Amino acid sequence: IQPCRENLPKINNHITIMPPAQPLLTRARALSLYRQLLRAAEKMPTPNRQNFVIRKTRTEFRANRHLTDLEEIDFRLRLADTNLDTVLVQAEHLTKIHHDERYNSIE
Repeated sequence: IQPCRENLPKINNHITIMPPAQPLLTRARALSLYRQLLRAAEKMPTPNRQNFVIRKTRTEFRANRHLTDLEEIDFRLRLADTNLDTVLVQAEHLTKIHHDERYNSIE
């Protein structure tokens, strides 16, 4: 029995964790995560951090593009989803710090 999509947990309302799926759905999920990670990179407060996230995302997706085992692909996509959460949290936190006068002032 396959779980209903409505019953699956959501992480920060940006993507649903799905059981291993058909190749076309997996491809769409991978492309969606890839785009979300690249957009999340733009939220980083400095160009160095933005470039790091972009470079890391491209490298990881290229390294795994030839995977065929659906369970391994699903694991990698869940890992990418976790990385997306991390990037978004870091972007928010680092942006606050970057704009905080107390943190940036030199005494």
